[in-house]
Amino acid sequence: MSSRFDYVQYDEIASQTQANFKIAFQHIEMMAMRIPASRWKSELMTQLEYAYMCTGKMLRDDQIDRNNGELKESRGES
Repeated sequence: MSSRFDYVQYDEIASQTQANFKIAFQHIEMMAMRIPASRWKSELMTQLEYAYMCTGKMLRDDQIDRNNGELKESRGES
């Protein structure tokens, strides 16, 4: 069975990268909040949320790759 949906706790590298992405996404959100409500603003916010979720998946997969396919944290924990 695939481990696609198994939980992986972020290691320090993934945690820091996620924090940097979060700051960038929050900055974009702040700029978007200045725009009057519209269908396109709603679409932008939905796509921004989707992109942030994709970032989490990307970081998870990168961490697994750095651990040679293991789901564990890279700090040597089992």
